[in-house]
Amino acid sequence: MLTIRLPKADWGRAWRAMIEVAPVRLVADDPVYEVLPAHLELLTARGFQYEVVPLSPRRQEKRRHGTADA
Repeated sequence: MLTIRLPKADWGRAWRAMIEVAPVRLVADDPVYEVLPAHLELLTARGFQYEVVPLSPRRQEKRRHGTADA
């Protein structure tokens, strides 16, 4: 999966276009989406601008080492 950022002014129209191809997933409020290469082809063909961004690793809960409380 690729991760892209859409301009806030265009995200609504771009999102509607992308869901015609396949589902997309919002992964950050910027708006940043996980998309397929087919989505990028569609956005480019329709003249939408986007920025490919690296997906930041998700925070993982810290593991607790030691013994359970008795």
